[in-house]
Amino acid sequence: MNTFWVTFYSYKGGVGRTMALANVAAKLAKEGRRVLLIDFDLEAPGLDAFEELGCAKGNSGVVEYVAEYLATGKAPPVSSFVRECVPSSTHLRGKLWLMPSGKKDQQYNRDRARINWTELYDKYDGERFIENWKADIEKTYAPDYVLIDSRTGLTDVGGICTLHLPQLVVLLYALNDQNIHGIAGVARAVSKAENTRPPQLLTVATPVPPMPKERTGLLQERLDLAEKELGVKPHCQIHYDGRVPLKEQILVWDDIGGRLAWEYNTLKDKITDYDVRGLDFLIKESKRAVEELDEERAIAARSDLERDYNDRAESFYQIANAARAFGSLDDVESNLRKSIELDAYFSSAFDDLLSFLKVKKRLKDAIVLCRQRLAVLGDSVTAEETRDTLFRLGEISMAAEEYSIAVDAYEKLCRKTPSQESDDDAGLLVNTFNYVESRRRAGIEVPKAELKQLISIYERGAATDGAGSVVLRLNHMQAMHIPFALTGDVKKAGHLLQQVRELVSAVSPRERIFSVVSYTEISANQLLLQNQKMLEAIDDGKLWDGTILSPA
Repeated sequence: MNTFWVTFYSYKGGVGRTMALANVAAKLAKEGRRVLLIDFDLEAPGLDAFEELGCAKGNSGVVEYVAEYLATGKAPPVSSFVRECVPSSTHLRGKLWLMPSGKKDQQYNRDRARINWTELYDKYDGERFIENWKADIEKTYAPDYVLIDSRTGLTDVGGICTLHLPQLVVLLYALNDQNIHGIAGVARAVSKAENTRPPQLLTVATPVPPMPKERTGLLQERLDLAEKELGVKPHCQIHYDGRVPLKEQILVWDDIGGRLAWEYNTLKDKITDYDVRGLDFLIKESKRAVEELDEERAIAARSDLERDYNDRAESFYQIANAARAFGSLDDVESNLRKSIELDAYFSSAFDDLLSFLKVKKRLKDAIVLCRQRLAVLGDSVTAEETRDTLFRLGEISMAAEEYSIAVDAYEKLCRKTPSQESDDDAGLLVNTFNYVESRRRAGIEVPKAELKQLISIYERGAATDGAGSVVLRLNHMQAMHIPFALTGDVKKAGHLLQQVRELVSAVSPRERIFSVVSYTEISANQLLLQNQKMLEAIDDGKLWDGTILSPA
């Protein structure tokens, strides 16, 4: 295990530093990383104001920790000053902890005023105290990343946060003179520090005004000045967004974040690129080995992942990917299963293992896998994942002819689909059809009124004759001949099947099309053969599976 220490620093306030840090931390934890936050902005702390992170307020933190050390000469256990954050609105695949600035009560203010950071170093062996502090955090929590929110300006605390604690300093600056010259001075001081290994620097221009890109003009002039003073173009730009000064928000967990969420994600990716020893580095090393067909290098990366990160789902997922790339298929399933055992919420591992089982035609095993995932997801905040898993369970159960399981899955899916999605005719059509068809195959009589309602959805919605891709239309027309035939409109059912025969010539013979017969994808040629049997059955007054059609 290797912890990567990162400080977020700005020379002046008002640039969205804490907002950027909180969103980077939230994204890392959402993706399965272990992240510990330290609020070192002791005069204006703010990390516990992000209610979405689920970090309780009013707890002891940095100030109380340092004050106790100064009073006793002995550093207390760091666990007394760190609390786990548990969001209520989303599931974190990783872990998130906060060491706040402190309680922010009267005693906090007294202790904060009494702490002399220069004296801490000169008289109280501050350098060793900081190193022991770091070691205690790494031993107790084994975080992948420690993100530190530093005080602004030129201060003793700022020096600790930019020189002693981190391996990387994220320098955030606005494009006015004070910010540019101030941050450039700090960058020079960090680069020329007498440390054996000075921290790396990552520069972020923020907030960049939403002005048109021009080769000349005020915005380009300011960017050019920043590049001249810092000696490098900004590694990232974060544009102005009116939400930042209005409310502490986590924008990287949903679809409403827009451009700002994308820029926070970019910053997160840049930060992980600087970590050349931890979990993300080893995963990237394995991916590079796969890209370069370097099996020896991939084996070395695997060894490191198994040794240092054998409790992490991402390790075994990447090992499975490398095994697939180099033809070790027996190794793929076992490592995907290890990944899911470590983290049942890990969608990528679940998706890959499910696909593997379907290709191997191990449908009963695939059903078990879906049920295991649903047992974990339950009615949790991962509603989208629950619906997706129910849909897959229904589809696989239909393919396996386990119709009662499919009925149960599709019934739950219809109940769990939010009412606002009812306006999506394509999605409504699919869910309604599958629920109807699973009951029909399970031997449950479906009222004609329900079949007619299904036809109504089809005729008014996005899945009518001229809409959608050719492949999608082929599937819909083949499927919808069933309710038309069951309601007595044999002519329309035959017309749909005739259209399938004509339209299939528009796709490659090897194109894969989802078949309502097998609930699997088949080739266009196979679909034509199925279609012919369906037409012949309709002419004989029945469906292809022998169901007798009653007159209208």
